[in-house]
Amino acid sequence: MNIVIVAGGGGTRLWPLSKKALPKQFLDLGTGKTLIEHTFDRALQLTDASNIYVATTEEHVAKTKEVLPMLSPNHIFTEPERRETGPALAATAIQLVGLGKGDEPVLFLWADHVFTDEASLVRDLNIMGELVAKDSNRIVIMGHVPVSPETGYGYMKMGEKVEGYDHVHKIDEFKEKPDLETAEGYVAAQTYFWNMGYICVTPNFFLQELAVHTPELVSGVRKFAEALAGHDEQQAKNAYHELPKIAIDYALNEKTKHIIAVTGDYGWSDVGSWAVVKELFGVDGDHVPKGHHVHVDSDNNYIYNATDKAVSLIGIHNTVVVVTDNAILISDTASSQKVKDVVKKIEENGKDEYL
Repeated sequence: MNIVIVAGGGGTRLWPLSKKALPKQFLDLGTGKTLIEHTFDRALQLTDASNIYVATTEEHVAKTKEVLPMLSPNHIFTEPERRETGPALAATAIQLVGLGKGDEPVLFLWADHVFTDEASLVRDLNIMGELVAKDSNRIVIMGHVPVSPETGYGYMKMGEKVEGYDHVHKIDEFKEKPDLETAEGYVAAQTYFWNMGYICVTPNFFLQELAVHTPELVSGVRKFAEALAGHDEQQAKNAYHELPKIAIDYALNEKTKHIIAVTGDYGWSDVGSWAVVKELFGVDGDHVPKGHHVHVDSDNNYIYNATDKAVSLIGIHNTVVVVTDNAILISDTASSQKVKDVVKKIEENGKDEYL
């Protein structure tokens, strides 16, 4: 099985630590390794390094090579610009076909996810590859037990089981980001699962199905691949810029009839806010690689101090504090997802140096 680690994200949900030049996948949140390194280690449990690739943007190639020295330099697929997951995965698939890997299962992993049950996850990622190896005319995705009524995730309603597996299902329908009441109903029903975005498929079948449901995307990535093969960098950029900006769920997964889902509870998190970082990594205390912290009459706080400064809290409770060389974030834990509003205001003020 070939594995592609998708690492093109440039989000700032963990600002001020996560920035455009250093997005979430390249952060060490206190484990001693970046999130993409943990993903690479996960991939090594499924295949060897010669079958692992990374899809990222041109601006992050150098950082990718720095943190993943085991990755072959020519195993990095680059996007000229971010145009959502549909173009990113389609462009990667067509390049794998060019490498003679069109009929081999490829598993797309996201670079910035965290799991508390790695053993179950790795077992089921292997099963995804097994299912595609048994039938190359299918797409296999992964669903997670909804442990809370999240409104920011897509859901899938499971149908009948696939013969021979207790936790592999056909999919009756997809449901996009519901309101809270609807999400609570999904959790109670116990037939809905979060759509984690993981995909296993052969590149040839992926492109074949994509040509049926979103043909303009396939014709565009073919032009992109031809320009790359001809070493015409400008033409490749032009072709990629013309691709429709569409998520793979809308471009393919919610349209194809050849899709099934492996389901489970893996303790999954996409680490989408500082509140989640606090929950996952703050149990044993703050992260302070160089500086020093002092708490007086304060509790249930989390500090990520990326500097050599001393940081002290007095009479403060239930907060997240993030200190970097050029920015400081102080937030009530429950409000930390509003970082996106801070980032928006900084952009509106034209202060891109802080992003």
